[in-house]
This record gives sequence, structure tokens and C-alpha cells, in this order.
Amino acid sequence: MERKIAIVSGAATGIGRASAVRLAEDGFALVLADWNEAEGETTLGLCREVHEDVDFVLTDMGKEAEVKKLVAFTMDKYGKIDFFFNNQGVLHMPRDFDELTEDDMDYVLHSNFKACFFGMKHVLKVMKEQRFGHILNTGSSSGIRPETGFGVYSATKHGVVGMSKVAAMEYARYDVRVNCLCPGGFITPMTMKVGMFMQEHQYQQPKPSVALLGPAKMGDTSEIVGMVSLMASEDSSYMTGSVISVDGGNTL
Repeated sequence: MERKIAIVSGAATGIGRASAVRLAEDGFALVLADWNEAEGETTLGLCREVHEDVDFVLTDMGKEAEVKKLVAFTMDKYGKIDFFFNNQGVLHMPRDFDELTEDDMDYVLHSNFKACFFGMKHVLKVMKEQRFGHILNTGSSSGIRPETGFGVYSATKHGVVGMSKVAAMEYARYDVRVNCLCPGGFITPMTMKVGMFMQEHQYQQPKPSVALLGPAKMGDTSEIVGMVSLMASEDSSYMTGSVISVDGGNTL
């Protein structure tokens, strides 16, 4: 049976890595993308323990030329893209709004907003031509409601939610679907780094977010990969423009 083809960006660690392994288990041929070569190669090895139809392409999704090369590599090898998990993203360290810096803005806009946009732009070109495909963008619970201390991050994730809805409307006529996955707090290297910063600097959010599934409960990546798997499957075929919260009730 011919494999379906998926690109996973932000595949080096965290939700991206766990989702890549799950999609390999689901039978997808994978093209993994990340700007962290060492960790990306580790994810590649984990996926190749499942099957050999996996490649890693060193890519900063915030640089359009690199995204073009990623998509060209995929098309040259497979001739189609069935599913794109558009997942590259970063957090800035928590600060009150008036203390945020231009570097904070540039760093997060690059990896969250521009990366999502360039990924969508060039994969949508392919999917528009082939007249099928599904893009799942990674938003955040911070893109549904404000996240104090994370002003730029929250703004970019609101932007990802908005872009997902616009693209879903524009590309429905080509039988291309676009949805947005909005995780809450998950235990990943990135969130742990931010948590350590908050402890060291005794930074307290003015209005702490408390999930309903236990005080300040963090999710494990095993608790979100099933949703990615579902969205990559035909079982989600009637979903487009949806904002899917996997956050332990954090946005209620």
C-alpha cells in the first residue's frame, strides 16, 4: 500500500518529536524539519526504528528560502503532500509588557508567526495544485485567551489561529483543509526552560492559569499525539477551520 506523506516541522523535540513518532507508527512516510540538527537527527532515528521512509531536512521555517527547499525536497521524493503538521514555535521568557524587548519581538515573530505563514504558503501551493491535503497548525491556549507575562507569544499565537481560519475559508474550494491545534501547558524542554526562569527570577503571573484537571497540571506529550494522529487521518475529513483545544480545561 502506498504510504501517505507528511511533513512535520518543529520535529526535534517535544510535541513535534512525539507526533513524528506517532505518525511513523500510523504508516506515514515523513519529512522532518527543524533548525536543531542534533535533536532532529535523534527524532529521525526514533522514527526509523518504526520504518525507513523518514528523512530529516535542516530547516528554519522562519526563512522562506529554506521552506521552499523543504517543500521541493518532499515533492521531488514523493510527488505529493498529504498532511503538514506546521509546528515550529518558541517561547520568550516571561516579562511584563513594558519590559518586553525588540529582541523578544523579533525572535518570537520569526519562529511563531513567519514560520507558520511561510509553511502554509508553500504547502498550500502544492495542495491547491493537487486538490487535496490537510494542514494542522500549532497554535496555543495562549492564542485563545490572554497569557499574562507572554505578550508577544500570545499575540503570535492569536495570529496563527486567525491565519488558520482565513486559509480554511480560502482553500476549501480546492478540497484542502486547515485546522489549528491549541495545546495548553505540556512538559517539553522549551516549557521546562521557561519554568526554571520563572522560579529563578520569582516571576509570578498576575492571574495564574489553573487547569481544571488538577492545580497547574502539565500535560505529557503522550496526551496530545492521539489528536495529531486523528487530525492526520480520514476520520477528521469533515473538519476545517476548527480550533482544537488540548489543554486540560485551561481555556474554560
